[in-house]
Amino acid sequence: MQLYFIDTLDDTGDIGICKKGLKNMQEAFPFEEMDSIIHQNRDIILNGIFGTATTMEVGSSMSFAKYLRHVGITSRNYLLFLKIIETNNKWVVDELIGNKDPRLLFSVIKPNRFLIERAFDLLAAWHPGQIYSKVLLSVLGIVEYSYHRSDDGYNIYPLNITDLQNLGKFLDPEVDQLDNTNASILEILDRMSQLGEYDRSSSKINISKQAFNIRDGYFDNTKNLTNIIPEVLLIHLKREDVEISPTKDFFDFTSKIKK
Repeated sequence: MQLYFIDTLDDTGDIGICKKGLKNMQEAFPFEEMDSIIHQNRDIILNGIFGTATTMEVGSSMSFAKYLRHVGITSRNYLLFLKIIETNNKWVVDELIGNKDPRLLFSVIKPNRFLIERAFDLLAAWHPGQIYSKVLLSVLGIVEYSYHRSDDGYNIYPLNITDLQNLGKFLDPEVDQLDNTNASILEILDRMSQLGEYDRSSSKINISKQAFNIRDGYFDNTKNLTNIIPEVLLIHLKREDVEISPTKDFFDFTSKIKK
């Protein structure tokens, strides 16, 4: 892997590569020495690219997220994108996604068990209202394209009733069905309700019925999601109460670049 010195931002605000001096870090350090430097400073590096505990870490992570967006997502680096999504920090995630539809962030990655299972883990980890909207849409995008053909998705990762409940808890009955989040969840539930195209095993039948019930609970005014999903999962929390923002100087600088 080639590592480069970052020099300046170009006229468009994208990260440019230094064309002077040592372009290749390996010209300055032997591979073994570079590997040792990275290992010894692992925590500093990780906090600088994924950290959100302090204003300085958020600013640094925002810069790395912007760089990743410039590089583009591939089958070799998508876990870096996933790690940034997991920060659930608005400022950092906005730099990663830019103006793109968050649901398409991972769409170029072939569905795999780890990615799907991680998506459901994230849905389980956060309560409604606690997760940043673009993070939620990015995670829903993973589930939606993985289960476009529900049986094929199930063969990769056989989801369970708890997974469905953690998905359905993000439905907002007070918002129109065309809302991006509601629309994505309802589409996934519709696909799940068709599970069993190739075989009608008892586990698939149970998933199919539960998906139908959650979807029906949203549309049927005589029903309530609390009758289908445990009430404890539907508790709303405010994410803004714990979110760290970048320093004002850094925010002003990035805002000036984007103009």
